[in-house]
Amino acid sequence: MSVAELVFGETIGPEAVERFRRVSDLERFFTALDDRDRLVATSGVLSFQLTVPGGELPAGGVTLVTVLPSHRRQGMLRAMMRRMLDDVRERGESVAILWASEGQIYQRFGYGLATYSVNLEADMRASAYARSWPREGTFRLLTQEEAAGVIAPIYETARTQRAGFLSRTAAWWVRIAQDDDTKKGGEAKRIVVYETADGAEAYAIYKVKSEWNVRGSTSTLIVDEAFGSTPRGTLEIWRYLLDVDLMVTLKTWHLPADHPLFLLAAQPRRLGATIGDGLWLRIVDIATALEGRTYGPGGLGDGVLTFELRDEFCPWNAGRWQLAVTAGLATVTRSDAEADLAMDANDLASLYLGGFSVTALAAAGRVVELRSGALAVGDELFTTALAPWCPQEF
Repeated sequence: MSVAELVFGETIGPEAVERFRRVSDLERFFTALDDRDRLVATSGVLSFQLTVPGGELPAGGVTLVTVLPSHRRQGMLRAMMRRMLDDVRERGESVAILWASEGQIYQRFGYGLATYSVNLEADMRASAYARSWPREGTFRLLTQEEAAGVIAPIYETARTQRAGFLSRTAAWWVRIAQDDDTKKGGEAKRIVVYETADGAEAYAIYKVKSEWNVRGSTSTLIVDEAFGSTPRGTLEIWRYLLDVDLMVTLKTWHLPADHPLFLLAAQPRRLGATIGDGLWLRIVDIATALEGRTYGPGGLGDGVLTFELRDEFCPWNAGRWQLAVTAGLATVTRSDAEADLAMDANDLASLYLGGFSVTALAAAGRVVELRSGALAVGDELFTTALAPWCPQEF
């Protein structure tokens, strides 16, 4: 991890390194050495199942991409990206995904912005809900050892409800639930579950950064994640978090732009929301990826769309394709028909999870409409009722 520590400017403790090793397949990590056999660049791919509209697909999670400042602009990044995408393809993963330190780097390799990430720095003194509901159910604090068995089923249900979520192994749950030993805030994690007569419906993992001055508490509640498997669970777990005593500020990251909290809050602007890029996605196998999701309202749409795709880094994807959808299911084939749309690999990647409309991409000059009405057909097929959401960095 020493190269990563130098590049990202963080200190990574031995326990964090060991937890990362347990979720990694070392055969999928690729490095570069200098002429003295010193490690100067790193990269790796993690194995996930990615929720897509109507189902899930295997995905390669690109991570730990670093090049020492002394060895930049020598082609190392490009060579590692080539090797990782070839590895993803060889393993039958039709998409690659990543969280970008700098988005412009990865757009060169065909990645497109797939989800937004909304961050909160909320004023908890102005956190009332717009409407009142009778309190239902109870809350219970869990130990880190018992947490995964209780909260994993809630997460699994939640991840079927939106595209963008990632599968989690037992090793991932240990990494998520246990305390950090990095320099980015090692406060103890607290895990709370919300339960009703119907069972466990929501949970949150959070930390408290305790600070005081002569006027009293200025403490911050840091929410690592909070999910509900039901609307009631979501409402109640966030009410619990916003009601924690002695907290002045609540901070969290990686929410979707249409998270229910923005409609629950009486004063949404006091949530202190900012928006940035979230998950980036790269389609590696066009036919498998596009046939692996459903289309249209309720996943039951119909329509035909022919598009011309430019893809320099994965040239096997380039050319003209026809997407034929019947009752939500697609058949994807090469086509000689006139194209309805023209786009780059990045643009198709942004459409894939449903987070952006074809019309929005065209307005940004990213998609070209070649046949009148094709934008509307694309919007009908690709967009989803709920925005995609990837709450987990890797």
